[in-house]
Amino acid sequence: MSKHESIDTSDATSLPGRADAPILSLNEDRLGRERFARALAAEVLTAPAARGCVMGLTGPWGSGKTSVLNMVAEAIGSDAIVVHFNPWMFSGTEALVSAFFTEIGKQLGRKTAKLKGIAGKLATYGQVLSPFAALAGAGGATQGVANVLKEFAGAPSVFEQRQELHTMLGELEKRLVVIVDDVDRLRPSEVRDIVRLVRLVGDFPNTLYLLAFDRGRVEECLGDGDLARGRAYLEKIVQVTHDVPAAREPEVATLFTDGLLSVLDTLPAGPFVREDWQNIFSLVIRPLLVTPRHVQRLLGSVSMTLRMVGDEIALTDLVGIEAVRVLHPALYEATVSVADHLFARGGFAEGGYQRNRSAAESPIAAMHAASPELAEAVCRWLFPAARRHFENMHHGSEWETTWRWQRKIASSAVFRFYLERQLPAGVVPAALVTNAFEHLADRDGLRQIVDQCSSSELMDLLERLTRPIEDLPFDSDDIEADPARTAIPVLMDLLPRLPEEDAVYGRRGTMTLMRVAVRLLRRMPEEQTRTGAFCAAIADVKTMSGRLILLAVAGHRENIGNALIDATVATELEDQLRGDLMALSPEDFASQDRIARLASFVAETDEGKSALHTFAENDRVIFALLADCVGSTRRQTIGAAAVETTAVLPWEQLLEWFGEETFLHRLAEVITAVANGTEISNEEAAALGLAAEYASGSRPLRPWERLERNQPGVETDERDNSADDEQPGCEGAAATITPLHVQPVIASDGV
Repeated sequence: MSKHESIDTSDATSLPGRADAPILSLNEDRLGRERFARALAAEVLTAPAARGCVMGLTGPWGSGKTSVLNMVAEAIGSDAIVVHFNPWMFSGTEALVSAFFTEIGKQLGRKTAKLKGIAGKLATYGQVLSPFAALAGAGGATQGVANVLKEFAGAPSVFEQRQELHTMLGELEKRLVVIVDDVDRLRPSEVRDIVRLVRLVGDFPNTLYLLAFDRGRVEECLGDGDLARGRAYLEKIVQVTHDVPAAREPEVATLFTDGLLSVLDTLPAGPFVREDWQNIFSLVIRPLLVTPRHVQRLLGSVSMTLRMVGDEIALTDLVGIEAVRVLHPALYEATVSVADHLFARGGFAEGGYQRNRSAAESPIAAMHAASPELAEAVCRWLFPAARRHFENMHHGSEWETTWRWQRKIASSAVFRFYLERQLPAGVVPAALVTNAFEHLADRDGLRQIVDQCSSSELMDLLERLTRPIEDLPFDSDDIEADPARTAIPVLMDLLPRLPEEDAVYGRRGTMTLMRVAVRLLRRMPEEQTRTGAFCAAIADVKTMSGRLILLAVAGHRENIGNALIDATVATELEDQLRGDLMALSPEDFASQDRIARLASFVAETDEGKSALHTFAENDRVIFALLADCVGSTRRQTIGAAAVETTAVLPWEQLLEWFGEETFLHRLAEVITAVANGTEISNEEAAALGLAAEYASGSRPLRPWERLERNQPGVETDERDNSADDEQPGCEGAAATITPLHVQPVIASDGV
């Protein structure tokens, strides 16, 4: 079932393709207002109008007044002469008066020959009257038409034309219905002008004016802020008012879902979960959809947002947060302002649940202040981790991975994308993650996907694959096609392309691959099955480092292995891998990825150490080994932004592998070779310089030694040299190995 078909709606008819546009006819009615429109039309046709009549159609902005007027006009049909006037297009008293008569005259003139005479008379009357129209408002709200006519007593032509119009309109076989819309959209002074104009001409016989407006807004304008005064004035002008029926909630909901289906027919959208839709639509979106205008505004916003975010965000979450943003801006602004407190986090950090503390006293107090009831619903269904602020409910950091895979804005990464509307550098589209997940059992397809990713994108892809892998089904009857068998070789061969910056618990690239491999293998319930699939997979891994890491994580090594395969088989595979490494030529060994890890593995046996000594006779092995061994320590002062990074070497391990005397001797030789013209890379030069510092006795301070240095009364140097002042075998080497011999050396390409 597609995401479109899954949205509950009883009618799949799409909305008219007009943004915030009123309906034009009775058959377009979706809110059950046809009956009201027909009843109002009948009232317009039968209301006493011998001395004119003014009716009002009232309702708040967006309630559908214009749609009702259009239906009323259609329902009246040929039983009356209907003309329309929208004062919003004109400004100023004179313009309103002149345009009023001119527009009505034009519309009448297009109907019948008999009406052309009235049309011409109306146009002339308007031209004569407009220069004096301001007098209609003179003297206060209680002055009526009689006072205005007194002003016109000195102008017989105006009076006579009015009398002629009075006679001509009284002789009409059908009444004239003038529909005036959008009165409430005018400026306060213009609202007063149009109402006074209607008062001035409202007593023409056989004529009915139907005004549409927001009652509160017009009363405020007429009374200059005094609602009671404005209401009294309005009642003198408008004989009877009818309220637009409130849109029924189910019909507004259907109007929106049908419109959303129409939007989704042409635009991409994220995953759709029916249960999420039922909760978020009922408890977050629907309370905000009060009028048809709310529906149109939200649909227009969702359409634009989908063009920018595509399928990166779950559809229901996107519509939910858009509803808050568009229809409740204060709550949306409050939500963004407290965003740091909305997401999952490890442990019970500050801001968690506290007994007897309300949401109004919590870190999300701004949301509560904006809308107490809706804020809780937004937290519960869009940002569930925020429930810790008002319920004894905690979501650990593992939920971030789950929600990101589901593309829910409960994930901080997804919400950040919603706010910025573009993916950060190094982040792959959600569709690519899904595509990779679906191709885990397709080796060639998976390889094509990962080949298009950069180093940082690969890391993002692998990290986002770890969570859904746990849900992959396992078929014991088709082991050869299982993702553990097909995907592991492809993924492990990515190791040379992955960044290896230090993470909290180890190298990031390696750790990420280890997590993926473990999850793929753990899906297999029996050790024998896992062992068979593992042996087949590791045989297809091309890189030595990939095979070693895979063997370490699945085997029985202390603090590393997960004991996923048979212990005897693991030992046999380790011996085989070590033999393959020792059989390499020095040049091939130097070209291996993560050579330091391989060297440590080889050096676990005496035979391996002997082979490693042989490799070290090649200068390229020393260069590559030193470059791969360089790590770093970081230090940051509390409250500071700057992070101090210090390069370090596992010096004791290097000496253990080769023997102190042998290694220092080889170090002196390669430094001399570089000084004599051997080309090395910048990375190798930096590593060689660092090794020269170590060989000279210099060491970076350890973290606890840095703390001692910063204590009052304790004097320490940035470098700690005392530990190596009397190292045996260093006397001659230290005189030869100095950083100065290495620092000027750069690669031949001039980088």
